[in-house]
Amino acid sequence: MASEKSVQPGVRGWIQSVRPVPLWFLVLAIVMYMVVVYLGNLVANPAKLLPSLPAATGHVISPTFLNYVPMFIIMGLLLVLVGRLRCNDLGLIRQRFLPALAWVLCTWIAAQLFFLLIHLGDVSLDPAWHGRVVKRLGELVTGQMLGNALYEEVFWRAFVISQLVLVFTHRMKWTFGKALTWAIILSSILFAVSHLPHDFAHDRSAISILGLQAARLAGGIIFAWLFLLSGNIFIAIGLHSLMNYSAALFEGSSSLTTGFIAFAPLLVLVILAIRRRMASR
Repeated sequence: MASEKSVQPGVRGWIQSVRPVPLWFLVLAIVMYMVVVYLGNLVANPAKLLPSLPAATGHVISPTFLNYVPMFIIMGLLLVLVGRLRCNDLGLIRQRFLPALAWVLCTWIAAQLFFLLIHLGDVSLDPAWHGRVVKRLGELVTGQMLGNALYEEVFWRAFVISQLVLVFTHRMKWTFGKALTWAIILSSILFAVSHLPHDFAHDRSAISILGLQAARLAGGIIFAWLFLLSGNIFIAIGLHSLMNYSAALFEGSSSLTTGFIAFAPLLVLVILAIRRRMASR
């Protein structure tokens, strides 16, 4: 396996540095992911089994994080011990964390400033923050950045896309561009499908599920390109976290903040694409 310092720049270079796994293991990992999600949502939901634990930790540990602990353990053991994958193979390159943190923090600040510009002189702190700062930050940080968003981005974007590209280029002899395109499409479809147990657990209607599936499919494609163009999985994790839990600062700004943050990945994609095009000239 190539070390972090030897990883070539660009999407092709990173994927070529990834340790390939056998096709049977890739299929097994995807099946296990679906099974674990099903069990966690419909059979034994950790947050419901341990309802007092978040309060006992001062809400530093959120219910969402609790739900993902078993998933991290099971899938982590599978990918690391059986698949013999390491941080670089999952896109987790330490040097890229701080730049991503700056991107995400600036996005959140920009969303709050955008609301202020629209509502000059008519704003107040969201009551949800009163005496609940730790709880709100706990849901964002442990629930999303160290839970849901981290789990989904690393698995579907870094692991599945890179391994599918390797399968398509080595086994099927596809060109890199064709392999990458289909890897993004297939991983995004599977990403959307993996949320069905969560929808069933919340008794959502068929129309609601179809709408959510379309949004998830689009989100999967956007976050895939965001990760691949930036070469930074932490940016995808951070913006995914903010889309799931915007942590709006001002009263009445939640929907507007979420909308701004939902638009942010598209804006970042355009910026990255322009930078990539200019650098290639």
